[in-house]
Amino acid sequence: MEATDCTRREALALTGGLASAVVAGCLSSADGDDEPPEDAGSPGTPAESVQVTTTSRPYPKFEPQIVHVEAGGTVEWLVETGRHDVTAYHRDQHPPHHTPEGVAPWGSDRMTGAGTTYEHTFETAGVYDYVDTQHVCVAHEVAGNVGRVVVGWPDPDGEPAMVPPDEDLPSRVRNAFQRFNDETRPVLEAGP
Repeated sequence: MEATDCTRREALALTGGLASAVVAGCLSSADGDDEPPEDAGSPGTPAESVQVTTTSRPYPKFEPQIVHVEAGGTVEWLVETGRHDVTAYHRDQHPPHHTPEGVAPWGSDRMTGAGTTYEHTFETAGVYDYVDTQHVCVAHEVAGNVGRVVVGWPDPDGEPAMVPPDEDLPSRVRNAFQRFNDETRPVLEAGP
């Protein structure tokens, strides 16, 4: 059939198919793999790597507070404002124990100034809680500057971080941990 013999309906079908092919080519990466979903790293959508920012204004805060990475995934903490650190809640470092059993303590040195970073690779599946132990105008822990890294798809019933929050913790930390548990448990129970 010649181009001049093409009906309007055939022309629309041909251009629609061509447009679909072009759009599909734009949406996949150069090596043919699809890009990660927009919510990669949020609970239920583990990512290979995630960035968490930490700020001091209006109060010390990690953002996002809960991230989800694959086993072997890396989390990078980036300081936007202030002085901070990242310290695991680990019996040998900063109790209470909120990391998987058998995992060594981990944490950063003091991170000062915008652009300072720390990264940690999580090899073992589990739930890891951490805190900013800096004390500037107020202790950042007392202000509730805590976070959680979920690695892989662990059984929530076997994770030290998933127990009810310890009464000895500052009230904002207890509240954050209860919220973390409320958000994390259903995701892990649903599984991949």
